[in-house]
Amino acid sequence: MTVYVYLWFDIEDYVTKESDGLVLQALEILRKYKIPVTCKVVAEKTRALITNGRQDVIEAISGCDVGYHLDTHSRHPTVYEYMANEDILEGAEDFYDRERGGLQLVKRTFKTEPSCFGHPGRAWAPHFYPALRRMGIPVYLDETPILDVGGAPYWYCGVLNLNGANDNFILFDRTFEDPSGVVKVKARFKGIHDRLKTSGGVVSILFHLHTAINKRFWDEVNFGRGRNRTPSEYIRPPAQPAHVTERAWRDFDELMRYISSFEDVRFITARDAVRMYRRPSRVVVHSEELKALAEGARRRIDAVQVGRYTFSPSQAFTAVATALREYGETGSVPSILKISEPLGPLEPSKSVFPAGKSIPRDQFLAACARAADFVEKQGYMPSSVGITRHASLTPVDFLSTASSVLATLLRTGSIPANVRLVKGTFLGTRHVNEEAFGFACKWDVLPSRFKAPKILEQIKLQTWTLVPAGAPVPSRHRYA
Repeated sequence: MTVYVYLWFDIEDYVTKESDGLVLQALEILRKYKIPVTCKVVAEKTRALITNGRQDVIEAISGCDVGYHLDTHSRHPTVYEYMANEDILEGAEDFYDRERGGLQLVKRTFKTEPSCFGHPGRAWAPHFYPALRRMGIPVYLDETPILDVGGAPYWYCGVLNLNGANDNFILFDRTFEDPSGVVKVKARFKGIHDRLKTSGGVVSILFHLHTAINKRFWDEVNFGRGRNRTPSEYIRPPAQPAHVTERAWRDFDELMRYISSFEDVRFITARDAVRMYRRPSRVVVHSEELKALAEGARRRIDAVQVGRYTFSPSQAFTAVATALREYGETGSVPSILKISEPLGPLEPSKSVFPAGKSIPRDQFLAACARAADFVEKQGYMPSSVGITRHASLTPVDFLSTASSVLATLLRTGSIPANVRLVKGTFLGTRHVNEEAFGFACKWDVLPSRFKAPKILEQIKLQTWTLVPAGAPVPSRHRYA
């Protein structure tokens, strides 16, 4: 099996002028081993390269796979600060307004459409994703322990993620401060490789190039703990000793040579990943697939694999609600449905339903129609589904109940006069690491005692869209 490796540089230090040419040294090494790399570039760093007359660096980066890495990265308010009390759509709109100028600069300067985006520091959030789709950025490339789908690529909010390699992630930064660091990094790679080689998988390797010359991060020094500095007040981080910088490049060369020696290793970029993992957000669902979706969501709600295609829970919600709406209107279940993939709900909720009560069939079908109509109009799931004036269901309980109804209908050809409530269990949040999110809120750049429970809430709600990216799209699933 092939072990894929994606190597990426975050080119972001716009404080240290000496960092401008580091990418030239790194690319010289990569050329020796014919290794591609994705360079995520901060717009303010791009401005610095232009001001400093580094057209040679701009041209070198232009020859790589280029990604976007925010306008000013860590200048306050950072993304976590202004998104702290926003839902995913509010945050996406805010992000788009703040970042579109920087994105356009990166496009113009490097003469390319960026292939990917990644967050600053540890500040990963779902709010980026609707904006990325609007911006035409197809891949999220970064690293976070907050969401883990077995260390493999996944789809979240309709965007392909190379984000969350976790046990398959290697951070090269500062390993070279230890004279035996490269031995340890090589051993780590071999351990990951040997674990993945029988089944295949991906390895993520990140190198913040400025750490070859800086002992501390440029943004921690200048924007730490909520502080803002003007350009005239910028402070260069403490410099690495010359022998450590020299060792950094020797170790990087040795690591790249070592990884290249594995015959089953293939280096890829974010742009390659777009071609490797294709998944339309709008698909055609056939009757047998609808039956599998209904059976799969009766109690435990998760992504459902049907053949070679995996449906997200939000797609299952859409398909089941739409099928029952059509049945209520026409008296028959459609043989083919065209469904989209909505975002998850924007708010958490609790079911309000009298114990032991059931729902009249027509009343429940009317609720299904309202749920399907809501998704089609809004592009996201309802936070709750109203049944009567005094009764409502969470999306989880609604989908489990509706799936049971649809499964019965497909099996027997009819629906009982009264529908019994089915309590469901949603499994998507098992991928969310709350402790890791708490650690992200302690990023050195953020103000002391920073907390953002709303962001964690939104992360969990959007796991309705979470799908492993392992399988290609079957030919019978067509873009609608």
